[in-house]
Amino acid sequence: MKIKTNLTKVLVLSGMVVSASVSAGDVNTGAFVLDFDEAQLLNLGAQVENVNWFDSAASADKTPQEMRETAPSESVPDSFTFDVFGSSIPTPPLGLQERAPQPSTFQYEGDPTTGTGRIGLAGFHVISTLAGGMSMGDYALSYDANRIDNGAGGSGWFIVNYHAFRLESFDLTNVEVTVLDDDNFTLSGDVVIASELALMLSAEEGTDVGDFNFTTVADSTPGLDASIANYSFATQMLTLPMVMAGGEHYAATFVASVLEDGRFALDLKDIAANSAMTASHAMFDMSTGILNMPEIVLQDNGDVSGDKISATMKLEAGYFPARFILMSTTPITE
Repeated sequence: MKIKTNLTKVLVLSGMVVSASVSAGDVNTGAFVLDFDEAQLLNLGAQVENVNWFDSAASADKTPQEMRETAPSESVPDSFTFDVFGSSIPTPPLGLQERAPQPSTFQYEGDPTTGTGRIGLAGFHVISTLAGGMSMGDYALSYDANRIDNGAGGSGWFIVNYHAFRLESFDLTNVEVTVLDDDNFTLSGDVVIASELALMLSAEEGTDVGDFNFTTVADSTPGLDASIANYSFATQMLTLPMVMAGGEHYAATFVASVLEDGRFALDLKDIAANSAMTASHAMFDMSTGILNMPEIVLQDNGDVSGDKISATMKLEAGYFPARFILMSTTPITE
């Protein structure tokens, strides 16, 4: 994985070794993050708009009708995170009218495209169209080689809606697969409208409506305090629970990437006001664009290695919402 290789070089040069772990098992943890292109949705003939989002917790005790009847949200998130169901479904939502959540049955060895079964995804979104409202969810992610280069230009990976009735909703294209170890992998690419949903929305099959990233790694790591800044090699995400900037407090997450010139970049994914205080916090100097991070815990494939670093990064001009470039890292020894 290029991101891990480049950051590891920085850490090794600083005198730090990042540990690795290997395990085996079924896919029953992780998350699918779906970023819709809202302008493209509105450009469809049906003028689609996301009006409500219910994550795994918010949708657990609701029927699709209850979600459709919920007043439109004043602020729908920029991206929806569908948590992976385990091999069994908790109650609720089992038994709720129209609901058909899918337990995860996906199994593979080595190459994820050899896998069979489904990866159940928890969460619902409600859309409005010229024909009325529609709820979509109880999704499952699967792979079928027969879908490669189908009418949507598919990669074989696709998403099916199972609530109320089965509906092939999205094909995933331009998919990049990263195998982390025997038990974990990530996917990223574009989300396009599949044939059956295209018919319902009077849209062209294969229309690109957003992008996605998926990881089998659990969102939270046992033994890691949620108030501690951390970087995960598996998800390529930096989480800063407390950032002080201009007298205000924020929580922020960043997605890492390696630029063509070899620099290590971190793009802002989410930011929100946060009044909770933590033992250690990052400081952003608005005059210089420098973000100082005094302590970051490193995670490798979902495990806390115990390694810690301090780091600095600088705001790169000309990017929205924000891009930072890693400037330095220093190992923390105790």
